[in-house]
Amino acid sequence: MPVTERAARLHADAIVIDPCVQYLLRRTDRTDRSGLTAVGLTIPRPGGDMVDTWSYVRDFVDVIVSEPTFCLADSPQAIRDAHVQGKLAHIFLSQDTSFVGSNLKNLLVWKQLGLRILQLTYNEQNMAGAGCLEWNDAGLTQYGRILIREMERIGITLDLTHVGEKSFMDACRVAQKPFITSHSNPKSVIDNPRNITDDQIRAVAASGGVVCITTWAPLIWNGTPCMPTLDDYMRCLHYALDLIGIDHVGVSTDSMGTMGAYPPHVHNPDALPYERVTGDFDRIAQPPDNNNRQPAGFNGIEDFPLLTQKLIDTGFGDDDIRKLLGKNLMRVFDATWKPEFFR
Repeated sequence: MPVTERAARLHADAIVIDPCVQYLLRRTDRTDRSGLTAVGLTIPRPGGDMVDTWSYVRDFVDVIVSEPTFCLADSPQAIRDAHVQGKLAHIFLSQDTSFVGSNLKNLLVWKQLGLRILQLTYNEQNMAGAGCLEWNDAGLTQYGRILIREMERIGITLDLTHVGEKSFMDACRVAQKPFITSHSNPKSVIDNPRNITDDQIRAVAASGGVVCITTWAPLIWNGTPCMPTLDDYMRCLHYALDLIGIDHVGVSTDSMGTMGAYPPHVHNPDALPYERVTGDFDRIAQPPDNNNRQPAGFNGIEDFPLLTQKLIDTGFGDDDIRKLLGKNLMRVFDATWKPEFFR
């Protein structure tokens, strides 16, 4: 699918944010082609503790300071400045809270190191609540309630992707500020345990937050013996838009930043049943790359301009496309990050 002059111009002019990317280790043609203004990077590994996480954060900072066209997204203004300067702003995101530890004063240190988006749980149970693959979701814990309060106090965006349904809805009732799901799709369209219900989607919107519909192929796949396409992605996007409106929807890829950098998946018979998320997809759709599961004809961040083109071809106006690409997320960051907290 070629990118028209209109799409290329709009993509370059808009603030474009992908709030979920893995292993971006260097500037490449892939990052340059993306046209991204900011990228949310998963830094701590899910389940890791403070000691495990330190080296990942150190390497994250090293990547930024080693490349003049990269910068740290420590404030909404830093993202706006990156857009003007042609840089790629890196948002420190975590898909789990285990690394925070039991003393919530640790959040202050992680924020100083750049943490701006914090996902409550990964797939399993942690001190905050249950993940979406836990069979018994007892809901948000007392620790989780205080954690959300502290995140809002110091300025970190709450992300409820991967969270179990009861823990998710408990968190919605505790939160006082807008929050997001950085990479979740409607379960009413694709019945995958990683996707979220209509009630969950509405709860995000009710907070003033944003549901970021992801191109990650297992979450848009309809069970056929072939890879899904951007048309399948658009079904999920349109459903969310019809449900909660243009001001509360964003886009994401959950893709690789640097191809080949993701460690190979190793089968672990004692691990939680991620088989329910990707097993049938891997066997039937047979993705060419199990570490970068993306739709046919779309290879994650490098093809982000194709997503802008698809939105134009589907009939979206320029203002609405800007909202989907990044303007809606910027509104949430403006409401939650508190860059002045340490100043």
